[in-house]
Amino acid sequence: MALLKLAPAFKDYLWGGHRLVEEYHKQYEGEVLAESWELSCHPDGPSTIVNGKYAGKTLEEYIRREGKEVLGTHCCRFRDFPILTKFIDAKDNLSV
Repeated sequence: MALLKLAPAFKDYLWGGHRLVEEYHKQYEGEVLAESWELSCHPDGPSTIVNGKYAGKTLEEYIRREGKEVLGTHCCRFRDFPILTKFIDAKDNLSV
């Protein structure tokens, strides 16, 4: 099994800032970048594979084609991919 390099999904919520682009060098052209979803099968922002046989496909498409076994033994029990990893940059404090 090859290692997959993923491109994140970006979210430009109005409370976003500039640190993800300036300090973490995220390749984004918009005015503000609030979130960078690094590892995601969420329908609102899936990660996209950028290398190998599945380049251009989403992580979810890869899992569907190759089977849940590619996720290891413990993820097979979940209906959907259970992880969303993201970086958040808020220019001001957010309410919880």
